[in-house]
Amino acid sequence: MTNQPTSALKHFDFELTEYEGRIERVRRLMTEERLDAILVTSEFNHRYLSGFTTQFWRSPTRPWYFVLPRVGAPRLIVPSQGVENTVRTSWVDSVFTFPSPNPDNEGIDLVVDALRSSSGVFGRIGFEIGPESRIGITIADFQRIAARISPAIVADAEGLLRRARQIKSPAEIAKIARACALAGDAYDAVVDYARIGQREDEIIRALQVDLIRRGLDKAPYLIGCSGPGGYPDGIMGPTDKRVEAGDVMIIDTGSVFDGYYCDFNRNWAFGHASDEAKRAYELCWQATEAGLAALRPGAKASDLFLAQAKVLEMASSGWLGTRMGHGLGVQMTETPSNRIGDDTILEVGMVLTIEPGMFYGPRQLMLHEEDAVITDSGITLLTRRAPRELPVITR
Repeated sequence: MTNQPTSALKHFDFELTEYEGRIERVRRLMTEERLDAILVTSEFNHRYLSGFTTQFWRSPTRPWYFVLPRVGAPRLIVPSQGVENTVRTSWVDSVFTFPSPNPDNEGIDLVVDALRSSSGVFGRIGFEIGPESRIGITIADFQRIAARISPAIVADAEGLLRRARQIKSPAEIAKIARACALAGDAYDAVVDYARIGQREDEIIRALQVDLIRRGLDKAPYLIGCSGPGGYPDGIMGPTDKRVEAGDVMIIDTGSVFDGYYCDFNRNWAFGHASDEAKRAYELCWQATEAGLAALRPGAKASDLFLAQAKVLEMASSGWLGTRMGHGLGVQMTETPSNRIGDDTILEVGMVLTIEPGMFYGPRQLMLHEEDAVITDSGITLLTRRAPRELPVITR
């Protein structure tokens, strides 16, 4: 075990009090869920709780563990190569190391020892195994750990972790707002270089460079799709298709600033816009207005869906999909979901997207998306509102 960095330099995403508040909130939920400890192995939950961050998440070779007992000190269990990175970026003092890569035992003994020493009151250990979860270890290693902590029962911790992350602090909101502002500036500049006859991937590549140049850390989600009178898909592309006069193009980005996402799109017509595209754009703009108006403390996530759907029912083809927006934070899509059946009560500090979409014509789509935070007085829009009329690039 090591407790000291080899260098005095440390960098935390937030003040220590921010992490202490998160741990306290998660532990209250652990008591409600009757969990003795939780094991975190995914990048987003790990960074949220421990502060630890590394680009080495891109490699599947080495796992990174965070053990949070309901009572007692948390532990980081990391590959020996990652000690310096760990102590520089995490507030956690107890750091245990193991040699890696070692497919036969990637720190399993240390993890099992930490979990066993934490179990006993409830006999339940939480893992990231619920809806929308991802774990950062192999299924085989998960099974090994589960078998060796018996008779403790394996339970889900993803649900409580997502609940804990739903309420954002002012510091978190500031990062999301910064991501939105930088991406908004980049969207505004698209008209300066996008041209009729350009390929979709050329436009998106130029935008990606601009996003990074303006100060975003990365743009892991950046789609672009176009089609005559409307695009055929809202989550694909870009391809080598050339944008032609009469096409409508959507660009949607989930870009990151200091660990926090924005997630919103914009639409452009090239050359000219058809009456059908203009009407679809107006309906989605109005549906967005309705969703933003419904976004308030005490409402339910399902209310946001219904508010948007009511506007889109004016369109003969109806709405797109089973949800119209979602939570936003350290992941591009978080809970709650703006859908029928999600009756999460909205609270001050929640950041959500409003995302109506509709079919029209033979195979066209139109989608809008904005990001907003719920406040005591209503909402604050984090994105600059899309133009009221469908923008047209004439060159």
